[in-house]
Amino acid sequence: MKIIIAGAGEVGYYLAKLLEKEYRDITLIDTQKEKLAFVEKNLGIATVLGDSISYSVLNEANIKNADLLIAVTSVESTNITTCLIGKKLGAKFTIARINNMEYLVNKNILDLHTLGIDELISPESLAAREVKYLLKSPTLTEIFNIQKKDLYMMGLHLENDNPIVNKTVAESAHLLSNDSFMISAVLRNGKTMIPTGELRLLKDDLVYFLSTDDGKDKVLEYTGKKTIQIKNILVIGGSRTGKYIALRLSKNYNIKLIEKDFEKCNYLAKLIPNVQIVCGDGSDVNLLKEERIINYDAVISVTGNSETNIFTCLLAKELGVKKTIAMVENIGLFDYSQKMGIDTLINKKMAAANFIFRNILKGRVLTHLYGVDAEILEFIVKKNSKITNKPIKELNFPKDAIISGVIRNDKGYITLGDFQLKANDKVFVLSLPKSSEKVISLFK
Repeated sequence: MKIIIAGAGEVGYYLAKLLEKEYRDITLIDTQKEKLAFVEKNLGIATVLGDSISYSVLNEANIKNADLLIAVTSVESTNITTCLIGKKLGAKFTIARINNMEYLVNKNILDLHTLGIDELISPESLAAREVKYLLKSPTLTEIFNIQKKDLYMMGLHLENDNPIVNKTVAESAHLLSNDSFMISAVLRNGKTMIPTGELRLLKDDLVYFLSTDDGKDKVLEYTGKKTIQIKNILVIGGSRTGKYIALRLSKNYNIKLIEKDFEKCNYLAKLIPNVQIVCGDGSDVNLLKEERIINYDAVISVTGNSETNIFTCLLAKELGVKKTIAMVENIGLFDYSQKMGIDTLINKKMAAANFIFRNILKGRVLTHLYGVDAEILEFIVKKNSKITNKPIKELNFPKDAIISGVIRNDKGYITLGDFQLKANDKVFVLSLPKSSEKVISLFK
């Protein structure tokens, strides 16, 4: 597959970094020479210097043979124009990053798809959607659908009072009520581990479970976690992400939003009249206490400064807020922030990348988890495959990969040791990078 990415900023670079593991023919376009030099040094992919709305620049990138054109510069008009021109010059599928949500919600006025843009993405809106989904299961650090409502991936942070802490996976097996979930990965001190029966679960581990719909509540029982009810939410930061969060949540929750820019406060007050807007610095401890931060069930900090977001959430947690969510741009901070006590971190780059992986590419790599050095791979079992009709525990599967779940006849199953794969099963494997090639070869 030939992929062209316009924009070597945070979103573009991160997309290229993920895509180059799966796809070899990638070209990155940008107007800044130093950014492209960084890309060439760290990723080793082809680059083109210039403006992506230029015919000659797109032709230099071989646009006529492009299967996918992704325009994710920081300028919305550039992204739209790039896709419109790219489509005319031969790109088969185009994706444009946008800021203006009118393009998504008012398609009856103008549907950009009819002009040649196949998909629109807003990293800020995707991050807001992620927050909305997380608040439905606020006890969890992460949750998303692997396959409709049949299988879920759930991340959960272990604390001292959890009954499985200091027990091996085998020792805690008696707490399992049925075959509705399994541990798929453990993140500890920045290292990703695929579990075995001998793995001892420790305080501060971030444990990932694959679960059926019926198993979601069973995971909470197994880990000793209590359900949290969210009603009152404090949002720090009137950024685009903060605006979309307030818009999405205001129908179901009581929302207060703090923003220090006066003009932006007036704009937000008119845009979202049912959300209380407070003009002030969200990192001011005295202001947060005046606004009675302790009375909120959740604090969501999405200013443009990661450190401010982390600090605000740490303060909220210290004061007894049940759920804290911080937007962090540097993915390297994820592990450290969770150790400090923040419940959930979100990242716009990963939200956009995962959307493209799951909804556009639909290849083997399904998605990436925050801070986890592993991929969720998807396979269809072929007829007469050597991995069928024998228990999974006898497959000589790589130790750094695990078959976590299967969709069979539109129903989700958790694949424990005695489970046998059949032709046409859709199989989900969580694998460390060093084992991915061996896993792929087993399914060929």
